Amino acid sequence: MQKAAEVNLAWALIEVVKPRLSLHERDFVFVTIGAGDTFAAIRQLLGLVVAKGIPLRPQFVHLCATWLDAYVGHDQERCLSRAIEGLLTPSSIRAATLTRTSSRLTARHGRPSAVDRRLGPASAPS
Repeated sequence: MQKAAEVNLAWALIEVVKPRLSLHERDFVFVTIGAGDTFAAIRQLLGLVVAKGIPLRPQFVHLCATWLDAYVGHDQERCLSRAIEGLLTPSSIRAATLTRTSSRLTARHGRPSAVDRRLGPASAPS
């Protein structure tokens, strides 16, 4: 991936996740890109996407995987690869699966499961 394409990916990721970032998180990413360290910015953004369960369109996930191809052998490659692979199963799908599973457990045992207690009453996948 060319440097210009890497910068474009960083800015595109920011636009997607910006509404879910704190002021500190946004400032950090903006300053990091402004300083020219797009690798660190994208790494930070991917970490935030995973940590906050922010869904990305498949095209973005593909762009992130293509971007990572340029960093084969980098000490962060394995961690970033797992993060990108995790994006292939959106959190909404994981949450829906947990909700269905916990509902079956509740019906079977007549009391809320641990998942139900964590999700709270009438939780909907985000």
